[in-house]
Amino acid sequence: MVKVKRDQITGAVLVLLGLIVAVLVSQFKMPMTAAYPGPKMLPTIAVVGFIACGAGIFIESTLSKKEEKPFMVKEGWVRMGITLVILAAYVLAMTYVGYLIATPVVTYIMTTLFAKGSKSTVKGRIIFSALLTVIIYVIYVFAFGLGLPDGMLFY
Repeated sequence: MVKVKRDQITGAVLVLLGLIVAVLVSQFKMPMTAAYPGPKMLPTIAVVGFIACGAGIFIESTLSKKEEKPFMVKEGWVRMGITLVILAAYVLAMTYVGYLIATPVVTYIMTTLFAKGSKSTVKGRIIFSALLTVIIYVIYVFAFGLGLPDGMLFY
């Protein structure tokens, strides 16, 4: 019986994603020219990267004779599930309380979740959460001129 390796699945998924993006990019109406590559250029580069890297990962894994280690233990799967729930709650929280309140709270929760076994302190995680929130805010609002969610409670 042939056992499918995790890297083979990863490679196949990357190739599939590349093909899906290629189909979507081919539907762009604006032509790609040397003078103005337009909106097709960056996704086309991504398509080439996805397909090339995916094929490489798939082929390397297929040819490799190395024994595969377990991907993730039960605790890791539980942590991944908790992370997905936290991220969904983050999106909901940003809708109601906005970026400036939701982001440091969620960042602190996530760093606490993944700090197990490290020398991370509560004070350090609070400072990191606040600094990350401010840095992202400054980049988006002042450098890019974009807005971040204010939250419905503040309208």
